[in-house]
Amino acid sequence: MVQIERETVDAPALLHAEQLNVRYGRQIAVRAVDLQLARGESVALAGANGAGKTSLLTALAGVVPPGAALSGRVTLDGRAHDLAGRRRAPDPAIALVPERGKVFGLLTVEENLRVARGAGLAGARLTSDDVYGWFPRLRERRRTLAGNLSGGEQQMLGIGMGLMRAPRVLLLDEPTLGLAVPVIEEVCERLAALRDALGLTLLVAESDSQWLPRLAQRALIIDRGALVHRVGRLDAAQLDAIHDILLGIGATASPLSDEVGHV
Repeated sequence: MVQIERETVDAPALLHAEQLNVRYGRQIAVRAVDLQLARGESVALAGANGAGKTSLLTALAGVVPPGAALSGRVTLDGRAHDLAGRRRAPDPAIALVPERGKVFGLLTVEENLRVARGAGLAGARLTSDDVYGWFPRLRERRRTLAGNLSGGEQQMLGIGMGLMRAPRVLLLDEPTLGLAVPVIEEVCERLAALRDALGLTLLVAESDSQWLPRLAQRALIIDRGALVHRVGRLDAAQLDAIHDILLGIGATASPLSDEVGHV
């Protein structure tokens, strides 16, 4: 039997979104989302293409495109931000790694990292050497134009650019998309190590359920802009049911355990 509960986290919330809405004209991309992220935890935002994952991440990061209207409130480490209106300035304590990294292709790896460093928290920025320590392959390619990197290297550079801001919360949009399995495994390992070493809070948008246990400790499932399921523990036993939900057949699939609830 699936339990129906409000979302709770064991530790005090570092990031708390309340009644977050994103609208593009008449189209509602995110509707009445409430979520909490604890310091140092990894949470997956799972959903099919078009479910609202990217819109939710960009709203949390404050980089919503022109024409988008936001409402709701985001509280970060006790500081509340009212999102009423069309846009808000990005919070340097929240860094977004867009889908496929979104690097500057005509700049070198080193130049990309320098650009990203300029957007960070004053006095709290990391250095290129810090990033190279986590991603040694980038050190080897530091003078290479980012547009000439492989897909995996571009993803690593995108993560490195996010880290240069010394964020408290790192948002990642489909970090496994289009990558070979060995590269995905390396990215998953690096993200877990970064979380543990730096105390980062991670929210990872992902549409491929097989990678959820490697990317996160729990999951929120989004559909048509709303959070519809919550998975309190990620393990292999839950993957089939989560996969069915992402395909839109969760109502007729085998029931999820009590570790999974409706929001």
